[in-house]
Amino acid sequence: MTEPTMPNGGPQERHVGRRSLLRGAAALGLGTISARGIYGVLGDIVRPTPAEAATTTVTRRLQEQYLISQLEVIVDNGVTLVIPPIFNDVFTATLKPTLTSASDLKAAKTRVENALVTVESPYTDTAKGLTIVVGWGLPYFWDIIGPTLSTAYLPAVPNTSPKQFAVVEAVKFPSDPAGVVVEGNHVMFKFRSDSQTILQSVESALFEDQNSAAYIGDLFDLTSKRMGFAGRGFNIQSTMKTLGLGRGAAGAASIPQFAQLAMGFTSTQTQALGPGNLPSFETLRGLTDQWPAGYFAAGCAMHLSHMYLDLPTWYGSDPDLSYTDRVGKMFNPRVTATNGTLTIPNGPAQVSTRAQIEADAKKGKAGHNSLLQQATRLQADTIDNYGRLQRKGTAIPIREDFNTLDGPFAWMPGDSALRAGNTPGLHFVAFVPSHLAFHKARFAMDGYNPDGTKWKLTGTTTDFPVTGRAAGINGIMSATHRQNYVIPPRKNRSFPLAELM
Repeated sequence: MTEPTMPNGGPQERHVGRRSLLRGAAALGLGTISARGIYGVLGDIVRPTPAEAATTTVTRRLQEQYLISQLEVIVDNGVTLVIPPIFNDVFTATLKPTLTSASDLKAAKTRVENALVTVESPYTDTAKGLTIVVGWGLPYFWDIIGPTLSTAYLPAVPNTSPKQFAVVEAVKFPSDPAGVVVEGNHVMFKFRSDSQTILQSVESALFEDQNSAAYIGDLFDLTSKRMGFAGRGFNIQSTMKTLGLGRGAAGAASIPQFAQLAMGFTSTQTQALGPGNLPSFETLRGLTDQWPAGYFAAGCAMHLSHMYLDLPTWYGSDPDLSYTDRVGKMFNPRVTATNGTLTIPNGPAQVSTRAQIEADAKKGKAGHNSLLQQATRLQADTIDNYGRLQRKGTAIPIREDFNTLDGPFAWMPGDSALRAGNTPGLHFVAFVPSHLAFHKARFAMDGYNPDGTKWKLTGTTTDFPVTGRAAGINGIMSATHRQNYVIPPRKNRSFPLAELM
């Protein structure tokens, strides 16, 4: 990690009101980035209202921003799945250069929180309603808040000297292309809903319409809008196939008709996602110092990246990659499945041992999930900080990967309209208890140890023989951008720590 730097500017404090900020802002034209672009043809998704919501008159939103209430649950191939909100929009931004003093930041904190409450209050915190996740990049803490407060409050690994933070900057991994960009945004807003109408209205109110009571566009310089969907699939034609065919996306015709995601296999199995608040900073013992009452308790670490997907190769331009090969690369080469099966069990009972992975590797093969499981599953029965028994093999992260045709983003500074992309891709989001945990998992995907050293076969000095882009599905994915964010609890989601300056 680089040494923290002091905030730009000096100790002078001055109040910058909304009008003066507006005068210095080049406001986006109404409708420029709140539009739905190529995704508009998908319309709104209508699903039955959960029975519990019928008697709810007030939405009491969870402190864990990343959680969504009352997710629909279905069973496919005997496996329990959740159906997340279909549409995901992510905005990244830096703060306006005028936001430098403590009084500026405190005023902005109040404005942003009031705006978020205003736009989300008409809706339930369900898939058919609206959930918002606000995350803050490390440059916000070190450069804007400053090292004194950030060092004192950011989640850290207990009993480390010098202090080791559990939230760190993103890194490039061994299988990443040379040109992958590690971003330096101050803030990220993630909007999730089945309704594109809701998303468009909320995004316009926040970032475009200066007459809106919730307008905060004068506080930020937007750096990207990223759009995509976690297609419903199963008994409904794949959203990615539908849109990909319409856009002429390479490989779209080969996507299975009822696939949830572009690469075919189901991603939202309940036993492959962290249960409840397991990804929170404070939940698992010993990972961070946020238990029992840390400033960031009920928050978590988040990784955000974009990658292109080589669907033509995945689905057959490589003559050696059959359905069985795809199963082996996605899960492990020991899995047997009927040709065309999309939901393949991936729970604790399917966790591979290191010995099994090494035996696979000696045959020149490695599965994406089997490698990940070494770092993303509990290695033993565990009592968490809430006194709950978490069984061996339980998944820790919550993933919210969603397909896209962005190239790489739907909007970037200088664009006068949304881009009309047609390149299959993935916006990848992972909520984890620490960025160190994410890095450990991502290195495992490459067949490396958490510290980036090569995995040695047990009892030998021989390097693990399947690494980098040859491991799992790495050769099909090409990352373009990465950044890590801190997700505070809801009560501190707006300009965290600013009130303490």
